Amino acid sequence: MSPHGRLPLTVDGPAGGRPGPCAVLPSGVLSEAAARWLLVLHTALGVAAVGAVTHLVLWVRRYVRGKYGLRRAVRRFAWLSLALHAGAFVAGNAMYPTYRIEVRAAYLENAGAVAAERAARQHEVERIAAREGAAAPALESSTELVSRAAKAARWFDVKEHWVALGLLASLGLVLVLALWDPRTGAPAIAPAALGLSVVIAGTVWLGAIIGVLTASWRAV
Repeated sequence: MSPHGRLPLTVDGPAGGRPGPCAVLPSGVLSEAAARWLLVLHTALGVAAVGAVTHLVLWVRRYVRGKYGLRRAVRRFAWLSLALHAGAFVAGNAMYPTYRIEVRAAYLENAGAVAAERAARQHEVERIAAREGAAAPALESSTELVSRAAKAARWFDVKEHWVALGLLASLGLVLVLALWDPRTGAPAIAPAALGLSVVIAGTVWLGAIIGVLTASWRAV
């Protein structure tokens, strides 16, 4: 484990020898600096998408009540939500190869790495507690920690599928709002438009929450 929390990538050395440092990163894996800046961009786009789609739900809800005064603003926010959602999705997929190797494979699904980090943390907690003359708190058991880390990896994949479905729903809502005029069109479309906006908001919020929880374990 490097001082910055990333595992060094290696390639096989000569036959029977030790692995040597990898001079060229595998295809799709970003450098440490690039991954961190892309994570910042991904987070910013995700937060903006959460805000935009939440406003969109509140405004589309007015259609169900027969209030159409914000029609242009609703269309604008639908496009903005789609753009931010798509931007966050693209940035996340650009980081995925790095996450898959350096977070998921190297840590979340690596029981030995999780247990070793837990043991090192417990040792440091006990050392600091002894220095301060306090009782060292007991950390979560290695077995529970390994199980929760593996669950975090599985939830991350679930999140990716729901975010992709939400992106399709966002595109569908943009098309509905572009082709349907609530003042003259069928009023029965209003609940469907609201339903789509709720689905979009749900997937964006789900993606944001699971993303933060995963990053609390280990970020790229």
